[in-house]
Amino acid sequence: MPSSEIIAFNSDARTRKSVLSSAYDPAAMRQALLGDDGAGEAPRLERRGNPDAERLVLAVAGGGFFLPPGEQHRALLDRLCERLGAQAAILHHRLSPEHPFPAAYDDVVSGLASAFAFEGVRRVDVVADSSGAALALSALLARRDLGLPMPTSCVLISALTDMAMTGLSHVANSEADPMFGPGAIIHKAWHYLQGANPTDPRASPYWGDLAGLPRMLMFVGSTEIMLDDTLRFARKVEEAGGTARTEVYEEAPHDFPLIPHFPEAQAALEDMVRFLGEV
Repeated sequence: MPSSEIIAFNSDARTRKSVLSSAYDPAAMRQALLGDDGAGEAPRLERRGNPDAERLVLAVAGGGFFLPPGEQHRALLDRLCERLGAQAAILHHRLSPEHPFPAAYDDVVSGLASAFAFEGVRRVDVVADSSGAALALSALLARRDLGLPMPTSCVLISALTDMAMTGLSHVANSEADPMFGPGAIIHKAWHYLQGANPTDPRASPYWGDLAGLPRMLMFVGSTEIMLDDTLRFARKVEEAGGTARTEVYEEAPHDFPLIPHFPEAQAALEDMVRFLGEV
């Protein structure tokens, strides 16, 4: 059963679901939420924690391609790094709609290269959520194709992997998802892709060759419209010879591990620490 905290959150979230799925102006929404009318600079790594640690956890934050990393991303990353004895970096990319595809993808490819070049770093792990997961995974496909070093492990939260929305959960969970209807993904993809092919693997990693990716731990809620973005992607990774463990939490909302007062978020954090500490 979901916790009482998640039940209360979902009840409140449903009152705003229609707004989140509407055809709002992303730049105006960013201004309203953050008082920031800028669209980012390409790329920037926000370093945190002990810069002398040999282990780096790199975060690629979600935000529908139009929002920058938030304090919830920093808080989760700080907790992880404290437990792992690692340093951290948050990768900032240019934002849509001012900078459409492939700007954010190019920035994450470049940012990954910069992270691997940090002096003294011997290991890189990646943590990414939502749209950030699409960007991180697509960038890793590019690194693999170039024969470049890869992260040891990846943790993915409520991953977006298929902007063509071919997973059945976009329909089956359209009412059950407490936060988003399919229109939310269509809207964000439209403003980011601006006419580009949604099955381009640089935009939707699900449509790429998934062999040779790092081991993965993937979290998702059972009622998310993007549930199949995790489950189908994980199956395809396994079919390509890789490892992708999925953890499906009952009725958990999108990005639930970033909401620290959920008991489920604490359980997910413990699972991340164990997973990242196994190798």
